[in-house]
Amino acid sequence: MPEYVRPIQLEQPLRVAVLDFDGTLSLIRSGWVEIMVDLMMEVLLPLPGTVESEAELAAYVTNFVLNLNGRPTIYQMDYFVQEALERGGDPLPASYYTQQFLNTLLEKADRRMQALHQGEVTTDDLLVPGAREMLDDLVARGLQLTLASGTAVNNVRHEAALLEINHYFEDRIFGPGDDPRLFSKLEVMQQTLAASNVAGTQLLGFGDGFVEIENVKQLGGIAVGCATDEEHRSGRVEDWKRTRLIQAGADVIVPDYRNWPSLADQLFSI
Repeated sequence: MPEYVRPIQLEQPLRVAVLDFDGTLSLIRSGWVEIMVDLMMEVLLPLPGTVESEAELAAYVTNFVLNLNGRPTIYQMDYFVQEALERGGDPLPASYYTQQFLNTLLEKADRRMQALHQGEVTTDDLLVPGAREMLDDLVARGLQLTLASGTAVNNVRHEAALLEINHYFEDRIFGPGDDPRLFSKLEVMQQTLAASNVAGTQLLGFGDGFVEIENVKQLGGIAVGCATDEEHRSGRVEDWKRTRLIQAGADVIVPDYRNWPSLADQLFSI
């Protein structure tokens, strides 16, 4: 069931929804945290300035990776490279590590997409449970939906089409282009509000990362934090996600969307 961190207080009816992609709707890239942390640990652990135990370093790296979740990968790699320099290392550019990470992640994602093509799994197996029904309901209620992801926009468009959810967003699918540092979820949200001529208080945001939840609250919207157990699709809340999402300002925490009707009753009660 939804966990209400604070009471839902709507000044005006919700009119637009901005949703993250990976971990919020799609499970194609599930496991990215472990891949990124492993890459960083391999570089940082042997450095002369690393004095923590392996477990302590892993906790530290995981923390800064997750705190930047929702922004393009290059920002996490910028932080990592600076960390390596401060520990006495001679790291390669952030763009190099970004590509190394993406190569490994895409291999894993490609295996999942291949399983989909071969009929071994269905599109719903690669979606957060209840996501399609939730999207159907939002559209039926007249909300305009926008997809804003920290993943490269071409990949997001391709994967959204594979999962058969791209039509919910029409041409409103956004993500980093050639220069990922130019992309901002906050700007996407601001542009969405301006184009629809609605107030920030009429924004409904969904995400599993710190950044997008914080952005929604900056604009005065209602933020739904998605603390999904991506590996098992168990319907249980992932505690580490829940903690960060609440810190970011989430109004509601959900494990997935199987209990969407209960949450919808609260969100659309005015």
